[in-house]
Amino acid sequence: MDIGWTLLLLVLGTTTAVWVWAMVYRPMRQLRRLIQDLAENQRPTGFVARGAWGLEESISNLERVAKRLEGISSKEESERFSLQAILGSLAEGVMVSDGEGKITLANQAFLRIFELEEIPKGRTVMEVVRLLEVDRAVEEIIRQGATQSLEVMLPSEDAGSPRVFAVNMAPILEGGGDRAGVVTIFYDRSKIRHLETVRQEFVTNLSHELRTPLSILAGYLETMENPTMLKGVEGKKILAVLQRNCERMTLLVSDLLELSRIESGRMELKIQPRLPYEILEEVKEDWSRAFAGKRVKLEIRCERDLARVDSDPLRTGQIFSNLLENALRFSPAGGEVMLSAQVGREAGQVEFAVEDEGEGIAADKIGRIFERFFRVDPARAREKGGGTGLGLSIVKHLVQLHGGGVRAESESEKGTKIIFTLKTHST
Repeated sequence: MDIGWTLLLLVLGTTTAVWVWAMVYRPMRQLRRLIQDLAENQRPTGFVARGAWGLEESISNLERVAKRLEGISSKEESERFSLQAILGSLAEGVMVSDGEGKITLANQAFLRIFELEEIPKGRTVMEVVRLLEVDRAVEEIIRQGATQSLEVMLPSEDAGSPRVFAVNMAPILEGGGDRAGVVTIFYDRSKIRHLETVRQEFVTNLSHELRTPLSILAGYLETMENPTMLKGVEGKKILAVLQRNCERMTLLVSDLLELSRIESGRMELKIQPRLPYEILEEVKEDWSRAFAGKRVKLEIRCERDLARVDSDPLRTGQIFSNLLENALRFSPAGGEVMLSAQVGREAGQVEFAVEDEGEGIAADKIGRIFERFFRVDPARAREKGGGTGLGLSIVKHLVQLHGGGVRAESESEKGTKIIFTLKTHST
């Protein structure tokens, strides 16, 4: 009898222990792990289906909370991804700062502008941007809430002209209208400012180029009111001056029209495959008399079997004419000008060059010689019978029209070398 009761109690104890473990201990342990996952912002590994003493209902409620939190988290992640994608696609630099003037968000364009490797979260605007006017504007917007616009200048990456940025700033408002921070946008206006400068210089230079011959024409036309002035040697001199200045204005207008045709895309090339050596021989033949008249040697350096290039003979001749005109003008008597061609630095190209032994160009000016009307020394250029100031600009556009590039190498008093590329002919 004692054995029977003992066995019965043992069975009841074991059953109770199993029930407690299954309905209480295990659910409580899983519930604790579930709560820990939620506290650590991790996705729960699973939910308990059954439990005792209200555990099943609690777990069910907790499951609904977890799913809702997961939905909110997914929405926030989606919105964060969308915001990052939008900011990343902007060319303008975007910076977001909080109410204490500390940066909370920035896009890649902003990092490039200020040469940063990562978003400077937690750092102050002044510490990162280093522009007092921007820092003061952020503080004022936090205090007053009004939007602001200003223009700032940053050093150039290549030690050239400073970069110009338009900065637009606006407050970030919370639901109650409180100012929670400031969004700042940096728009690079350097190219626009450069174009404005080029336009102003173009108008100024064109006015100057036209005013000089027009003044001469006007002066001599007054002289022509006296018919006796047109007789004899003096009259021939007057007519020669009038003719020379009319030709000068005609050449200027022709060059301007030519440049306009090229830039507008209205010029069509008649491409032919030609050997570089044949091109240089033809150029030398055309210019040999002019160079001989000034006692300047014109030489060729080129392999005869160099790959053929695609070029328009008429426009290629125009490129060399503009380059040789400059080389001859600034070469000293007894000097030498070298025409050359060789395999280009990049595959599928041939490099042509015109190199003189003239005065050379200073390093701070060589980057501008392909601009319209730019002259290294305007006074000396006119003394040497300078042209319209458009020749190298036309060269640049004609070379680009062929799909090539042009550059200059020079040092003061050591001559100048103009190099341009043409594509090799593909059969």
